[in-house]
Amino acid sequence: MKQSITAHIVVKNEDQWLYYALHSILPHADQILLCDTGSSDHTLDIIRSFSSPKIKFSQTNISSPDELTTLRKEQIKLTNTPWLWVVDGDEIYPEDTIAEIKSYLTDDCHGIAVRRYDLLGDVYHRQVETVGEYQLLGQKGHLVTRLINLRAFPGLHVARPYPLEAYLDNKDRVIHSYDISKWKVTHSYLYHAMYLKRSSLGSRLPMFNRSKYKIETGIPVTSPLPSVFSLSRPSYVSDPLAHRSLTYELLAHVITPIKKLKRKIV
Repeated sequence: MKQSITAHIVVKNEDQWLYYALHSILPHADQILLCDTGSSDHTLDIIRSFSSPKIKFSQTNISSPDELTTLRKEQIKLTNTPWLWVVDGDEIYPEDTIAEIKSYLTDDCHGIAVRRYDLLGDVYHRQVETVGEYQLLGQKGHLVTRLINLRAFPGLHVARPYPLEAYLDNKDRVIHSYDISKWKVTHSYLYHAMYLKRSSLGSRLPMFNRSKYKIETGIPVTSPLPSVFSLSRPSYVSDPLAHRSLTYELLAHVITPIKKLKRKIV
């Protein structure tokens, strides 16, 4: 039986990766609720370049983390499919990860956590998973709850302000804190560009004063790249296949040992 999916996306100044994020999920979502919260770069141009009826686009200006949580709540209310899929504007899904996710979409599955490559400098390098790792569903690493079976959680709602949002059930329990045997964790990864340049307005453009751009050596990504990175792109979107600059490499080799030392001390 087909498991219909509604993707939830909230963006602001994401014109460097949103084009690829949308292309990677568009064939697989039945509906995409996409809200822009006040972009001033080319994000709106990218959104309007997609003519798919699947995309339900809205705009609203938000000025606080609490307002972002409220927006997430509204997206849940507008969802009529069995599955909800949280997607960030800097997340790109390879074909093997999509295929694995689809294999888990059953009535008995309560939700899916997806592993991710936190990219450093380019799409060929990623953060070591022991740095900033999560403990989720009995596993550790860079992984995040991304798909939720709404039939398993009557009264699903969002609480806590960004970046600490949590999806709760009708008893105000975090949904992945119990019955973890009914959840799946992917073996494959999504590509997460949080630490790269995300907007043509600048690499350090913050969201609620949370600047995320990082310079570190990291480790190589060995998986096949998402095919969408080879698509022709708008002129204002940087080449996703470009390698890190020499300046970045030099800085990374200086900065990384210092960061490693700080992490050992802390």
